[in-house]
Amino acid sequence: MSGRVIATLVSLSVVASYVFVTLLFVTPPNPMKSAFAGVMSSASPYFTQKWNVFAPNIAKSNPQLRIQAQWRDDEGELVRSEWVSVTAVEFGAVAGNALPSRIQKLSWNVLAAYSTRFGDLNTEQKAVVQDTFIERFDGGFRGIPSEELIDRLVSLGDDRGDVLDLLRYDFMIKEYATYFATATFDEEIERVRWEVYRERPNDFDRRFDDDVQYESTTTRFGWRHADDQIRADALAAFEDVIARYGGDS
Repeated sequence: MSGRVIATLVSLSVVASYVFVTLLFVTPPNPMKSAFAGVMSSASPYFTQKWNVFAPNIAKSNPQLRIQAQWRDDEGELVRSEWVSVTAVEFGAVAGNALPSRIQKLSWNVLAAYSTRFGDLNTEQKAVVQDTFIERFDGGFRGIPSEELIDRLVSLGDDRGDVLDLLRYDFMIKEYATYFATATFDEEIERVRWEVYRERPNDFDRRFDDDVQYESTTTRFGWRHADDQIRADALAAFEDVIARYGGDS
């Protein structure tokens, strides 16, 4: 038997084996798949469909930044708003846009960074961050000074760098939430707070199930004092986005 014939037979055997194993993986459960379970197990790393081949850091949950605000009515009493999803409004600008700007997923990106830094804290520090950052002062209220917050959090752990990173993002979200709330409710906002709402879709093999596989989770943070100086140009940008995409979010 010539070398050409041998090479042809080997090639056909390899192709036939590849096709056979591929069919084992893509066909519904059947006796043949059970009989060749060992083969499938050995070939799994090479034949199993894994989405992280195309998206190595694929998200496993859908987080939303939700905010709530308070302001004073004509009698000086605090009025509390309903919860509003900032992320839903931002994503409303993405639909139909093949190349959306990163600004249209700002809350999504901020949540990822904020949640990572929050996760780096210990249990006692997390409890402080989820509490209210407001105190009585001179007959009214003010935000707790940053130096006091830093000292309190650092006293509960030796990770000053992690504390500073977290508080920087906390301040950023407070500023963003204040502008968003001002544009949404057209009021002089005194306090804001936020929560991270997460939904996790069903696993791929249960994607057509009507029953929800995973319960949604909410991580809520305390009230922050809105002591911002509102810039008219920045507020106008927020008002434009909310007018276009706010809807019933």
